Amino acid sequence: MITSIDRLSDTGEGIGIGSDRKIIFVPKALPGDRVSVKDIKEHKKYMTGNIDKIIDKSPIRCNAECSYFDSCGGCQIMNTSYLEQLKYKKNKVINMFKKYAGIDINPNIVETSQFNYRNKITLKVKDGKVGLYKYHSHEVININKCILVNDSINSVIDIINNNIDLSLVKKIIIKSSNDNKIMIIFIGSVKDIDLLKEYVDSIYINDKLIYGNSKLLTNIGKYSFEVSNDSFFQVNNEEVVRLYDKISEYIPNNSKIMDLYCGTGSIGIYVSEKCKSVLGIEINKNAIEDAIRNKEINNVKNIEFKCGDVEDIISSNDSFDLIIVDPPRAGLSNKTKDILLDISSNSIIYVSCDPMTLVRDIKYLSSKYDLKDVTLFDMFPNTYHVESVCILERR
Repeated sequence: MITSIDRLSDTGEGIGIGSDRKIIFVPKALPGDRVSVKDIKEHKKYMTGNIDKIIDKSPIRCNAECSYFDSCGGCQIMNTSYLEQLKYKKNKVINMFKKYAGIDINPNIVETSQFNYRNKITLKVKDGKVGLYKYHSHEVININKCILVNDSINSVIDIINNNIDLSLVKKIIIKSSNDNKIMIIFIGSVKDIDLLKEYVDSIYINDKLIYGNSKLLTNIGKYSFEVSNDSFFQVNNEEVVRLYDKISEYIPNNSKIMDLYCGTGSIGIYVSEKCKSVLGIEINKNAIEDAIRNKEINNVKNIEFKCGDVEDIISSNDSFDLIIVDPPRAGLSNKTKDILLDISSNSIIYVSCDPMTLVRDIKYLSSKYDLKDVTLFDMFPNTYHVESVCILERR
């Protein structure tokens, strides 16, 4: 089948017209490409396939920097210029707000380094291969390096590939700090780890500390944060400073704020100087323990943390000037949104890694809140992902 690609999907796949006028999704194809498609699969309302041959190249197409790009599922849009990537992400969010919430926006998008920006990678292990999944598959592509992660992580990937028996390992997570301290977490069974001790600072096997420090210490701006093996932490150290500065910019001085889904407490601690008080809430026990420790490390006196499910802890009777929400990809539950509507806060700052659930939640909250500003942050260059920060004000 031959098709012309006219746009990208929300997940970075090229969209063309297939047989019976069905749309067809083609990974790694770009608007302006004319391609021959193979591996075609018919679905009820659409088709999928892969590029067999590029007949006419898109004017925005360029050579991807990564040798694994054509097969690896880790990146979707590395084969176009960084400027075009930013345009795509901005237009995607604009269109989502218009289509699903009826809201017109014109956000700024903040750039970052295109490569070597990640401080964490999760590697899959299968059939003697260690790497990342092939696009839309559970087949593992063996990699020696990933150009999205920093050099210290890549050096460890190379050592693992060449020296460690991975026959009983299912997954490997590697994290790094600003000063290139390395934590490695094996899921499965691994014995020959002595060589790694020369190169890493922490080794976990199935959540049990086998060697070194139990936590990594990393920085955001002037603040230091301890991160556990299973705690979430922002993966882009460079861009997260700009993100947190924007959040701080939205907060009036001497505000009483509540920080929902606070993780290791990084946002609340970062903005605490502007605040009268901060209450952070997080369901992950280890993350809350990290948050309490981070409060002590940074000598922050005006912040407290509670462990539990957000929707079970917050109440309509709560009184805060401003509420920060940074939920997981699934967004806010309806119960949480209903409570937020009842709490008489002046503003809500919504931080989101998924624009679709962000738009859904903002539409729900619009019965009492007006969207005043949206800023996008390219936390994940070469992928379709984009981070958003919004400020909503109560009518």
